[in-house]
Amino acid sequence: MKTWRIGLALLALAILPFGMESALADDKAETRARNDYLLHCSGCHGQDGMGKPEKGIPRFEGQVGYFLRVPEGRAFLMQVPGLLSANMSDERAAAVTSWMIRAFSGPSLPGEFVPYTAEEAARYRRMRPAEITAKRNQLYAELLALGYPLQ
Repeated sequence: MKTWRIGLALLALAILPFGMESALADDKAETRARNDYLLHCSGCHGQDGMGKPEKGIPRFEGQVGYFLRVPEGRAFLMQVPGLLSANMSDERAAAVTSWMIRAFSGPSLPGEFVPYTAEEAARYRRMRPAEITAKRNQLYAELLALGYPLQ
Protein backbone atom coordinates (compact mmCIF):
# COMPACT_ATOMS: atom_id res chain seq x y z
CA MET A 1 0.00 0.00 0.00
CA LYS A 2 2.81 2.38 0.91
CA THR A 3 4.61 1.68 -2.38
CA TRP A 4 1.43 2.56 -4.28
CA ARG A 5 1.23 5.98 -2.56
CA ILE A 6 4.90 6.70 -3.24
CA GLY A 7 4.40 5.76 -6.90
CA LEU A 8 1.35 8.01 -7.15
CA ALA A 9 3.23 10.90 -5.55
CA LEU A 10 6.14 10.46 -7.96
CA LEU A 11 3.75 10.36 -10.91
CA ALA A 12 2.11 13.58 -9.72
CA LEU A 13 5.51 15.25 -9.41
CA ALA A 14 6.45 14.11 -12.91
CA ILE A 15 3.24 15.45 -14.43
CA LEU A 16 3.12 18.72 -12.47
CA PRO A 17 5.68 20.62 -14.58
CA PHE A 18 3.66 20.02 -17.76
CA GLY A 19 0.56 21.64 -16.29
CA MET A 20 2.63 24.47 -14.87
CA GLU A 21 4.36 25.03 -18.21
CA SER A 22 1.00 25.34 -19.93
CA ALA A 23 -0.29 27.74 -17.30
CA LEU A 24 2.88 29.82 -17.57
CA ALA A 25 2.54 29.93 -21.37
CA ASP A 26 -1.07 31.09 -21.01
CA ASP A 27 -0.01 33.79 -18.53
CA LYS A 28 2.79 34.91 -20.84
CA ALA A 29 0.42 35.14 -23.84
CA GLU A 30 -2.12 37.08 -21.76
CA THR A 31 0.58 39.45 -20.52
CA ARG A 32 1.87 40.01 -24.06
CA ALA A 33 -1.67 40.72 -25.34
CA ARG A 34 -2.30 43.16 -22.49
CA ASN A 35 1.04 44.86 -23.14
CA ASP A 36 0.20 45.13 -26.84
CA TYR A 37 -3.09 46.78 -25.89
CA LEU A 38 -1.30 49.22 -23.60
CA LEU A 39 1.31 50.01 -26.24
CA HIS A 40 -0.86 50.22 -29.35
CA CYS A 41 -4.42 50.94 -28.21
CA SER A 42 -4.55 52.64 -24.82
CA GLY A 43 -3.16 55.94 -26.08
CA CYS A 44 -6.55 56.58 -27.68
CA HIS A 45 -8.92 54.16 -25.97
CA GLY A 46 -7.41 54.49 -22.49
CA GLN A 47 -6.12 51.84 -20.15
CA ASP A 48 -9.70 51.42 -18.95
CA GLY A 49 -11.20 51.11 -22.45
CA MET A 50 -13.35 54.22 -21.99
CA GLY A 51 -12.12 55.92 -25.19
CA LYS A 52 -13.05 59.52 -25.93
CA PRO A 53 -16.44 59.33 -27.68
CA GLU A 54 -16.71 63.14 -27.72
CA LYS A 55 -13.57 63.13 -29.92
CA GLY A 56 -14.66 60.21 -32.10
CA ILE A 57 -12.66 57.55 -30.25
CA PRO A 58 -15.05 54.71 -29.40
CA ARG A 59 -15.53 53.35 -25.94
CA PHE A 60 -14.83 49.64 -25.48
CA GLU A 61 -15.85 49.31 -21.83
CA GLY A 62 -19.18 47.53 -21.47
CA GLN A 63 -20.06 47.57 -25.15
CA VAL A 64 -17.38 46.24 -27.51
CA GLY A 65 -18.95 42.76 -27.32
CA TYR A 66 -22.05 44.05 -29.09
CA PHE A 67 -20.04 44.24 -32.32
CA LEU A 68 -19.86 40.44 -32.29
CA ARG A 69 -23.66 40.32 -32.51
CA VAL A 70 -23.88 41.63 -36.08
CA PRO A 71 -22.42 39.88 -39.12
CA GLU A 72 -19.77 42.45 -40.09
CA GLY A 73 -18.90 43.46 -36.53
CA ARG A 74 -16.39 40.69 -35.87
CA ALA A 75 -14.40 41.61 -38.98
CA PHE A 76 -14.60 45.33 -38.17
CA LEU A 77 -12.85 44.91 -34.83
CA MET A 78 -9.80 43.55 -36.70
CA GLN A 79 -9.89 46.41 -39.24
CA VAL A 80 -9.55 49.47 -37.01
CA PRO A 81 -6.75 51.90 -37.89
CA GLY A 82 -4.73 51.53 -34.69
CA LEU A 83 -4.53 47.77 -35.04
CA LEU A 84 -3.57 47.95 -38.69
CA SER A 85 -0.91 50.60 -38.14
CA ALA A 86 0.64 48.72 -35.20
CA ASN A 87 2.68 46.50 -37.56
CA MET A 88 1.80 43.39 -35.54
CA SER A 89 1.80 39.83 -36.77
CA ASP A 90 -1.62 38.31 -37.42
CA GLU A 91 -1.14 36.08 -34.37
CA ARG A 92 -0.52 39.06 -32.08
CA ALA A 93 -3.34 41.08 -33.66
CA ALA A 94 -5.71 38.18 -32.99
CA ALA A 95 -4.45 37.83 -29.42
CA VAL A 96 -4.71 41.53 -28.53
CA THR A 97 -8.19 41.83 -30.06
CA SER A 98 -9.40 38.71 -28.22
CA TRP A 99 -7.86 40.02 -24.98
CA MET A 100 -9.48 43.43 -25.44
CA ILE A 101 -12.89 41.89 -26.06
CA ARG A 102 -12.67 39.67 -22.97
CA ALA A 103 -11.26 42.50 -20.83
CA PHE A 104 -13.75 45.21 -21.76
CA SER A 105 -17.00 43.65 -23.00
CA GLY A 106 -18.64 43.02 -19.65
CA PRO A 107 -22.28 42.01 -20.20
CA SER A 108 -22.09 42.89 -23.91
CA LEU A 109 -19.98 39.78 -24.56
CA PRO A 110 -21.97 37.02 -26.26
CA GLY A 111 -21.79 33.75 -24.35
CA GLU A 112 -20.45 31.96 -27.41
CA PHE A 113 -17.37 34.19 -27.92
CA VAL A 114 -14.61 32.37 -29.77
CA PRO A 115 -11.19 34.04 -29.72
CA TYR A 116 -9.79 35.23 -33.04
CA THR A 117 -7.27 33.06 -34.87
CA ALA A 118 -4.24 34.29 -36.78
CA GLU A 119 -5.82 33.04 -40.03
CA GLU A 120 -9.00 34.97 -39.32
CA ALA A 121 -6.99 38.09 -38.46
CA ALA A 122 -5.10 37.85 -41.76
CA ARG A 123 -8.32 37.52 -43.74
CA TYR A 124 -10.12 40.40 -42.00
CA ARG A 125 -7.11 42.71 -42.10
CA ARG A 126 -6.83 42.26 -45.90
CA MET A 127 -10.51 43.23 -46.40
CA ARG A 128 -10.39 46.62 -44.64
CA PRO A 129 -13.24 48.94 -45.66
CA ALA A 130 -12.22 52.00 -47.68
CA GLU A 131 -13.99 54.31 -45.22
CA ILE A 132 -13.61 52.92 -41.70
CA THR A 133 -15.56 55.71 -39.98
CA ALA A 134 -18.54 55.20 -42.28
CA LYS A 135 -18.37 51.46 -41.57
CA ARG A 136 -18.29 52.08 -37.81
CA ASN A 137 -21.26 54.44 -38.10
CA GLN A 138 -23.18 51.81 -40.10
CA LEU A 139 -22.48 49.17 -37.45
CA TYR A 140 -23.45 51.58 -34.64
CA ALA A 141 -26.75 52.27 -36.44
CA GLU A 142 -27.44 48.53 -36.81
CA LEU A 143 -26.67 47.87 -33.15
CA LEU A 144 -28.77 50.79 -31.94
CA ALA A 145 -31.66 49.61 -34.15
CA LEU A 146 -31.37 46.19 -32.48
CA GLY A 147 -31.66 47.87 -29.08
CA TYR A 148 -28.06 47.64 -27.89
CA PRO A 149 -27.19 50.59 -25.63
CA LEU A 150 -24.08 52.06 -27.26
CA GLN A 151 -22.56 55.24 -25.93
